Amino acid sequence: MDLNRFCRTIGKLTADNPVETVPGLIAGHLPEVLANGDLLAPEQKMSPPDSYERHEIFLCPNDDFSVLAVVWPAGIVSPIHDHKTWCAFGVFEGVIRETRYDHCPDGEDYLNAVPVETKNWVSGDVVHLPVGGGDIHCMHNPTDRAAVSIHVYGGNSTKIGPNVVNVYKGTQAATT
Repeated sequence: MDLNRFCRTIGKLTADNPVETVPGLIAGHLPEVLANGDLLAPEQKMSPPDSYERHEIFLCPNDDFSVLAVVWPAGIVSPIHDHKTWCAFGVFEGVIRETRYDHCPDGEDYLNAVPVETKNWVSGDVVHLPVGGGDIHCMHNPTDRAAVSIHVYGGNSTKIGPNVVNVYKGTQAATT
């Protein structure tokens, strides 16, 4: 599927469905766009060696959603974080290890998180985060080469900025 057709489909999904269902519906369409080897220009696969890099691929004209490519250098680990808006993502190239978290059960420190699940996502895999909570996670490239993921976020990523509400304390994804 080409990017224009994918974005038209996502626009229709965001307009015609309850927000709680949108990330899951988008995840159903992501495999087709991930299979498009010509989706990204070479500069959209580039990143500095010490940080991940976000490249805007498409911004919906009415601010309903944004499509980003995120380049993950070898070994890079994101902070443990949650999101301002809904999200669906898929791995375009490489491997991404995602660790999901829950709030620390003692409740004393709201920004303390405990890991509950870790999965390795490989090229072609798609996933979405729940709307309205339960979206605390950390992403890590556990390999020795760059990985690229495609993210679809609610809203306009230029206006929203980094799609992070909180950065949490806790044990990050294992680096091996």
